[in-house]
Amino acid sequence: MTTWDDLNARARGLGTHLLGRSALELLAHSPDLPAIAAELERRGYHVEESARASAAGLELAARRAIAQRLKTLSRWAGPRTETLAVLLEDEDRRSIAALVRGAVQRAPAEQRLSGLVPTPELPERALEELAHQPSAGAVASLLVAWRHPLAASLLPEAGRPEPDLLRIETALARAFARRALRAARRGGWRGLLVRYVERVIDVENAYAVLALCGEKKPEIAEHWLPGGRGVTLKLAERAAATGEPAAACHMLASAFTGSPLAGVFADPAGNPAGLELAVLAAQIDELRGLARTAPLSPAPLLSYALRLRAEVLDVRRVVWGISLGAPTKALVEGLVSTP
Repeated sequence: MTTWDDLNARARGLGTHLLGRSALELLAHSPDLPAIAAELERRGYHVEESARASAAGLELAARRAIAQRLKTLSRWAGPRTETLAVLLEDEDRRSIAALVRGAVQRAPAEQRLSGLVPTPELPERALEELAHQPSAGAVASLLVAWRHPLAASLLPEAGRPEPDLLRIETALARAFARRALRAARRGGWRGLLVRYVERVIDVENAYAVLALCGEKKPEIAEHWLPGGRGVTLKLAERAAATGEPAAACHMLASAFTGSPLAGVFADPAGNPAGLELAVLAAQIDELRGLARTAPLSPAPLLSYALRLRAEVLDVRRVVWGISLGAPTKALVEGLVSTP
């Protein structure tokens, strides 16, 4: 059985350097971007002089800070690196999906990079190169050349003249789920890591339902990820058949009974920042509870990894919000990070 004591201790130590809710609320009240830059530097971020008045530059500083912490965890993992891939490849598949979507939509490279978390497998320079690719096929080809473990799942759909983004995201998620379950089962610890991956799969299946429930004949089975526990194919098909996202969410909430996720799906309209950010906050809440009740499990490590993702998203929200003159109240209400 894999032991996590040392990695958990290091994750807890690194966790003390996260910005946290109070610091992010302080940033949200900043008068301008240079003030945010000064505060970020005071809290350990490295902000280049040329980026002090740039929302994109400040977001880049956040990505680099988070990347360094993930790199540190990966270096400390030693023989558990493959198990740690449960976390790192989850970030990679999110990044790849966003980069493919950006390529299909011809979005500017800067926009494609927004909110992404660099990892040892896809560091900042790799993400930047992918963000400048002219098509989904080019993104896939580059990942294949780099031998990224999720690259093969992009073919052949990414190479089509008009690639189907939902099919690409499903293929990526299936490849991730298959690899993550295999790695988690080797990780042991009473199956907590396995249950975490199952929960991620359940959430992805719930998202697929919401993406398809407005169609006349939602093809749920074609976008189904095997390996979850709560969101069964039967439940997903029933939820999609409602034809209404709110009704589908209410039905899906039953799959998360006993978890903070149940409340998120039961009342999707009550999430000012959107469903996906509310789900992330609920996942962090659940893992922090598990970290207290099962401190020797990988829960502290998992919690820290998700809090890193939340920090990138929160810094992005604040710097772009300040840049665009968004109301402070809206910025604060949309924060994911907890105290």
